[in-house]
Amino acid sequence: MALRLIDLTTNPLGYVRRLDTRKCLAHTCDINIELRAFKTRPRLVLATCALLLCYGGTLQGMLHQWLTDEDMAHGVFVPFVIAWIVYRERSRLTASPVKPSRWAIVFLAAGACLQLASALGAGLFAGSVALLLSIAGVILGLVGSGWLRRFAFPFALALFMLPKLAFVYNQVTLPLQLSSTRMAAGILSAAGFAVIRTGNILDVSGHRIAVVEACSGIRYLLPLGFITLVFGYLSESKVWMRAALVAASVPLAIMFNALRLAVLAASPTLMTGVLHDLTGVVIFILCLASVACTQRLFVALSRDRHA
Repeated sequence: MALRLIDLTTNPLGYVRRLDTRKCLAHTCDINIELRAFKTRPRLVLATCALLLCYGGTLQGMLHQWLTDEDMAHGVFVPFVIAWIVYRERSRLTASPVKPSRWAIVFLAAGACLQLASALGAGLFAGSVALLLSIAGVILGLVGSGWLRRFAFPFALALFMLPKLAFVYNQVTLPLQLSSTRMAAGILSAAGFAVIRTGNILDVSGHRIAVVEACSGIRYLLPLGFITLVFGYLSESKVWMRAALVAASVPLAIMFNALRLAVLAASPTLMTGVLHDLTGVVIFILCLASVACTQRLFVALSRDRHA
């Protein structure tokens, strides 16, 4: 294939014209992006105001639970983390084409029905799901499905700020209590303590400890799963690795919670006060360190596989 050489001494204008054309095209693209943003911004403000008006009570209920329920204390940080991730990905978002979709009507209608059911007594959880559906509908209606796909990860994080679903919570806590008690008894026995386990009660060297719902490990599971997802995102892990890390965080949280129960049962002085809270902090740090080690293990295995 012959290559055409441009002699700048004989044809400088042709080269300049080509450069000017490329600059004009790039400038035109920038103008189009700015125009799209200019047209979408007022609609986004109106949609945000409408969501706040319709879901103000739901947001207030979610905030109240985050501030009063220790199991959901991590929910306060979720919106800020989501906002930071959206800001961090803003260049990729603006590169997506703006193609509003009619499927927005379906999402908005579903959200409205769920919000109505929540107001009639279905509970705060239904209203919170309705809020997420309505936000998805707004995104579809304003900018299209391409943008909604970009928001998949923030929506996954938003699941961690949903209120507790009572019957699911009750079904999960009891098995966690029993499994944590069983594992703690095993740890104490391996350490040489005389242990008698009766359900969720441990009798250790003459004193008894009851593993209540608060000690079931649910307070480790939810925040650890949330932080694990964010950690996988920051480490630029692949999707399968993020899912594997979240799956691995579940047994890690249960195991370290059982370790904490064993320590508390062996040392009754740690059952109350500042030391009791401090053991929880230390155990959670150990959970985070274990997740980081697990991520490095997955990376090493992935490199060996592709080597």
